[in-house]
Amino acid sequence: MKSLKIISAILLFTFVFQSCKKDSTSPTSGTTTDQIVGNWKVSSFVKDSIDLTSQFTNYTFSCTSNGAMTIHDNGNNYDCNWSSMNSDHYMYNFHVMGCDDNSVLWECDNDWDLINHDSTHCFFTTHNPNHHSSMTWIKI
Repeated sequence: MKSLKIISAILLFTFVFQSCKKDSTSPTSGTTTDQIVGNWKVSSFVKDSIDLTSQFTNYTFSCTSNGAMTIHDNGNNYDCNWSSMNSDHYMYNFHVMGCDDNSVLWECDNDWDLINHDSTHCFFTTHNPNHHSSMTWIKI
């Protein structure tokens, strides 16, 4: 009977310490690394409650792991770049270059928060408190 109490105490002690083990706060490998790498189309773009999505119909965005971003439009290529602004890869800066002064692409030249993503979508909101924009990319 005494050995049963000792075994029970050891099992309880082991269970308590296993359940109190600190959870890891670091992200799972591969879940936050450069989620934007790939080829994308803009499936939604809203700036200050104005839907600009139709103005992005002909554009595709190609992002590489080295920070290069090429925007393609009917035979035109705009060599741009992107950078991750934090170690979790959830804040990005898109730097647009080479397009016309009146191009809608300048709306993308901003700091963006990646608020959600899955294997085929990236959902962004701007970091700019003066102009709220949201953008959704769909993988092509």
